[in-house]
Amino acid sequence: MRKTLLLRLMTPYTLVKEGQVESVSLPGEAGEFGVLPGHTKFITTLTPGILRYVEGGQAVQVALSGGFAEVHEGGDLTVLADSLEKADQLDVVRARLARDQAAEALRKRAELDAKELRRWEVRLLRAENRLRLAKLEGLDG
Repeated sequence: MRKTLLLRLMTPYTLVKEGQVESVSLPGEAGEFGVLPGHTKFITTLTPGILRYVEGGQAVQVALSGGFAEVHEGGDLTVLADSLEKADQLDVVRARLARDQAAEALRKRAELDAKELRRWEVRLLRAENRLRLAKLEGLDG
């Protein structure tokens, strides 16, 4: 049995990571799920959350804003994310500002049309997710 699986992390703009990992944990629509070598194939949507993978015995965490995941035959995994950010790429001050702006806009939800409401909800989720990763990595000061 294989001990690793090929993980491809992509955004619409770039290949963020391609390499062998021991396991992956992802935030799916139905909850968090894990992928190990030999996993059965399937496709699912992803929600904003923390994507975790283990590479060479070391855990890596990445802020994921949503997207799609496809587990291929044998367990290899392709993730197409709206955006991905590693902890060292986070700007905590900017994330806090984005969270506060979105929360303020959502306080006036009665004044927003459905499209604006959804846009601010997504911005809030993304900012909170970045701050969650910062806290997990000890960067939230």
